[in-house]
Amino acid sequence: MSKETKVIEVREAPFTWAKTAEYSQAVKVGDVVYTAGIGGFDDAGELVDGGFVEQARQTFRNIELALRAHGVGLESIVKMSVHVPNVADYDLFKQVRPEFLQAPWPASIAISSGLLVEGMLIEMDAVAVVDGKRVFVD
Repeated sequence: MSKETKVIEVREAPFTWAKTAEYSQAVKVGDVVYTAGIGGFDDAGELVDGGFVEQARQTFRNIELALRAHGVGLESIVKMSVHVPNVADYDLFKQVRPEFLQAPWPASIAISSGLLVEGMLIEMDAVAVVDGKRVFVD
């Protein structure tokens, strides 16, 4: 009996700075796409100016780009992890989130944790389903 190999699809990084990174921005296994931890970096790999709110917006944009490389969008996210070092910034995150996601919301975890890049104020990752769309079910 032969065991079928599961293909893990890796696409070219959607960010110039990430093309030489030693990790993938997103990978797809079957109908599920997993992103790496993604922050508020511009295409050159610099953190965007404007504090937490602008970094959060850029992080969502970057997650969307990573997902789009595999043909899915923000509406297909089923799970997110949000890392915010400063607990007080989470209220700002909740103000930014509806600019990119709408109810019904994906499952989510919010963690107050230190981040490895100096000046980085938020990092998120996401799991999405190909052709998925969150809907309320009674």
